[in-house]
Amino acid sequence: MSYYPTSEIVSEQRFGFGPKLGQERYYTLSEQLSRPAFTHSSLKVLPSTQSILIKMGEQGTKRNKAKKDPDQMKMVKDQTKQFFRSNYRQQAEARYQQSIHTPLGFQERLIQFWSNHFAISVDNRRLLPLAAHIENDVIRNTWNRNFSEMLSGVTKHPAMLIYLDNQQSIGPNSKLGKRRGKGLNENLAREILELHTLGVGSGYSQRDVLELAKAISGWGVKLKSPNVGFRFSESAHEPGSVTLLGRRYNQIGIRQGELCLADLAVHASTAEHLARKLCLHFLGSEPKELSADMAQAFVRSKGQLMPMYKELIKSKDIHVSSPVRFRTPKEWLFAVVRSVNIELTERQALNTLNAMGQPPFKPGSPAGWSDRDSDYNSPSALTQRMQVANRLANLAVKSAKQLDLKPQALLQDVVNTLYPDALDEHTATALSKADGVPMKLALLWLSPQFQYR
Repeated sequence: MSYYPTSEIVSEQRFGFGPKLGQERYYTLSEQLSRPAFTHSSLKVLPSTQSILIKMGEQGTKRNKAKKDPDQMKMVKDQTKQFFRSNYRQQAEARYQQSIHTPLGFQERLIQFWSNHFAISVDNRRLLPLAAHIENDVIRNTWNRNFSEMLSGVTKHPAMLIYLDNQQSIGPNSKLGKRRGKGLNENLAREILELHTLGVGSGYSQRDVLELAKAISGWGVKLKSPNVGFRFSESAHEPGSVTLLGRRYNQIGIRQGELCLADLAVHASTAEHLARKLCLHFLGSEPKELSADMAQAFVRSKGQLMPMYKELIKSKDIHVSSPVRFRTPKEWLFAVVRSVNIELTERQALNTLNAMGQPPFKPGSPAGWSDRDSDYNSPSALTQRMQVANRLANLAVKSAKQLDLKPQALLQDVVNTLYPDALDEHTATALSKADGVPMKLALLWLSPQFQYR
């Protein structure tokens, strides 16, 4: 079955967030890798990480002062809750707007892939006002550069340090450790090895986790001016050398952890882990030959990401016209909205993603959202999509009428945008039998042809 009539549509469906109604030009995957980034206006007005951290510090100070006054404490807690929630909603809305408006879907998919690779989750309420800041501060600036730079930037980012409690990791033999009787927190070190670099089953040991934790001890966050953000505390850093994966690091202070990360970033196991994840994300499988070629390109370029992407998009595996992956709730919603150009309010977009089980920046663990189709196509999940499809179809028809556009013309425009001359016969038959344009639109979005990419 041929789902996609042209290579441009294949690219938009499989590597982007779907064709956009009214978009005049589609860029090839190669063109997208070299074009300047698209940045929606909603991203440009987000508060900086520094301003968020300062506000968090101020709220903490207010809570300390209000400890003996219940009424004052309640007011401070309410203010903090409002601050956290409003910033989270603003970030979720900005990412939504970026995704439905970008003409460079492959770029945005790569950015959100890496954001999920280095996942944080707002299950940890402290992360609500910082939910998108790793993505926006680090990933958007390094997705097409060197993985070492991305890894270092993410590891030092206040959101990651707070999420995995590294500001509480104090070398037991450091000045601060001896004075307070504190010890190491291995959370960040473990996730760096297991998720961010080498991957499970790559041969590292618990001893390596401990040694890396020593190397990045003292890496924390400062919430007060000046120098708000990442802070290295020499007095909390474990003194002495560490041995990671058989290599000894004698450096003093922050440089020790930085060199450990730099070596992990270009390790052969890291290359293999990243290549496998990219293949799984875009193709739903791990073609051994393609995955190996991508890993080799990464190693040859000493950790550059662009050569790996180029190996991916030149493979014959990516251009098959049959579907390879079931769209996640987020991908499906973005594709629906792009296909018909409806406007959802901030609340509507967020509530819809919540209802479908993929709330923004809330995967529930450092492992991020799953890339297994079976996690998204259960009967209950499909029922939820049906309900959403019906609501959005009615909204689309209502919006079209307000613009004096005939509903049938809207339907034809959507079909032509998605599948010019290639609408699946089963889908076409279902549409011909359905009553009314809203039902036809909903069936189109619920068809296998649309739900798979």
